[in-house]
Amino acid sequence: MSDDQNDQDDQIPSMEDSMSPPDLQVPEEIPIVVTDGDSAAERALAQLVNMNEGHIYHEPTCPICSCAVRKEAEQTWIDTKRTADVKAVLKDKAGINVTKSTIENHMLFHLTGGVRGHRQVEYLDQLKRLNSVNITTLDRIRLCLSALTERLMGVNSITPGGELSHADIEKIKSAETAKLMASFNQLLKLQAQILGEMKSSGELISIPRQPFVEIFNKAIKNAPTDEQRQALHGILDELTTLAKFSQ
Repeated sequence: MSDDQNDQDDQIPSMEDSMSPPDLQVPEEIPIVVTDGDSAAERALAQLVNMNEGHIYHEPTCPICSCAVRKEAEQTWIDTKRTADVKAVLKDKAGINVTKSTIENHMLFHLTGGVRGHRQVEYLDQLKRLNSVNITTLDRIRLCLSALTERLMGVNSITPGGELSHADIEKIKSAETAKLMASFNQLLKLQAQILGEMKSSGELISIPRQPFVEIFNKAIKNAPTDEQRQALHGILDELTTLAKFSQ
């Protein structure tokens, strides 16, 4: 029996307080744009997105993706679900011969791959938006610590229910808490290491809070005019805000 015959069968407060620590269809098209201003990491990630210039899912190694009659071949598959019919379109109108498995692979993964491609574009865009916010390593550590704290509270608020007994829940809480605290401690050590290096290099200035506040209280009290007192208050407020973001 010939291949063609086989194919036919398929289908910030007060001064002191202020210093305290604080069915089958081609998906809609969406564009992906990589500009010269994008980072090298973003450009590298963009190479993983299989979307062509027409914003259609495109696998470079697939002969059907690159074929001039791709849309007609795909529509034929949608209409008949027969690899033999698709093979005839590709051969008669594009002059290419492809195997049954190539057709099935394209129709299964590339025709409907636009959804996956769109998710890749969305993920890349999320990374680009996150990367556009210029935050320090310490900021990122604080963000991770906050996320771990939220998860720690979430895990320990689980209550027995369904097939899980009180003992089962306690085991889960203990195991997950131990994992979260291990990560938490690693981040705290990294934070302490970075702060120590910054102090040693002079990049971070550390001043005792009480003497610092007393200096400003004395200066504000002895200021001869209201304007000077307001200026000192303004400086203190800015330093307070800076200190909060440096903790």
